Amino acid sequence: MTGLFGNRFFTRILKKATFYAIKGGRRSPEKQKEIRDWSDLPPELLSLIAERAGLFALQSFHRVCKAWNSASSAALPQILETELNQGPWFLLYDDKSPKCKVLTGSGKKLIMSRPELDRTTCLATYQGWLLLFQQGCGSMFFFHLFSRRRIDLPQFPDSELTDHVAAVSCSPTSQDCMVCVISRSNDAELEAKVLYLGEDQAWTKLKYSRSRVYTGTIKFAVYHTGIFCFFDHRNDRILTLSTENRAHNWSVINLIFSPKNQSRPGTLLFDRGELKKKFDDMKKKMGLTKGVSISTCGTITLSEGLPKFIFNEIISDHAEESKRNHFKGVWMQPRLKQNPSTYKR
Repeated sequence: MTGLFGNRFFTRILKKATFYAIKGGRRSPEKQKEIRDWSDLPPELLSLIAERAGLFALQSFHRVCKAWNSASSAALPQILETELNQGPWFLLYDDKSPKCKVLTGSGKKLIMSRPELDRTTCLATYQGWLLLFQQGCGSMFFFHLFSRRRIDLPQFPDSELTDHVAAVSCSPTSQDCMVCVISRSNDAELEAKVLYLGEDQAWTKLKYSRSRVYTGTIKFAVYHTGIFCFFDHRNDRILTLSTENRAHNWSVINLIFSPKNQSRPGTLLFDRGELKKKFDDMKKKMGLTKGVSISTCGTITLSEGLPKFIFNEIISDHAEESKRNHFKGVWMQPRLKQNPSTYKR
């Protein structure tokens, strides 16, 4: 049991709970130590344990059996509301260790081992899913950070990525999921590669003639209101790709800016410097020393009810050693779901 939850959780909650689970009656000392099966604890006791378990412990708690899953399902909404409404989460990892760190929106830190992240670069996120690419072999796959589920994609046409960015339309478990990876192939042309997961399982290459004068290197991509949106260094317009009915149509949309307190339907929030603003505080919370650099993958989240785009960044503290101490960061807005039918007693 301690291996499932960790010694701290066992000592803080479960060990105390065993007092109520000991069978009574006049029995020998050996019999008095007999403890009821963990799956047979009273519902009110399970509810009490679940409420005190915390978000991360519940991810193991609800896998034990149907009774434990039921208790965690009742406790999870309030815990999720508290954690997930505090803002986006931040994942930090590197190629030197299988360990990674996750900082929740409320500032709680989780350290876990995820060797699946080794030598990967995150191109996009969707809830708890990461779209990962392994340099040198063209391997691209989805990986769920918490369930550790992996969904392999067809071989990507390029074995190396440089200035590529990507966006995902929905969960990769959906037959409607689309993946779009875009980069500038030369000074006069952009190239996007689109994959429809539920259909032909082959990458479709789309070229768009657009000089750097009009559209520079794409810095960030997102899927929003049915279209893929691509952002360069400019603030006044974005490049879009519509895939409705698999008719691939490119267009450029001019942006109209208005004061935040005068937002109207369709208003979007952009943040090109989320990590830059929090860099020193983030290093402290993550236990990083001076002389580090972090390249990040952005995401889409909500801020005061409005969609907010957090852009990709590369940040360093300008120390010489930061070139050797490079980390990879991922902004994400997880949604942790449960499927009661998967739990067996």
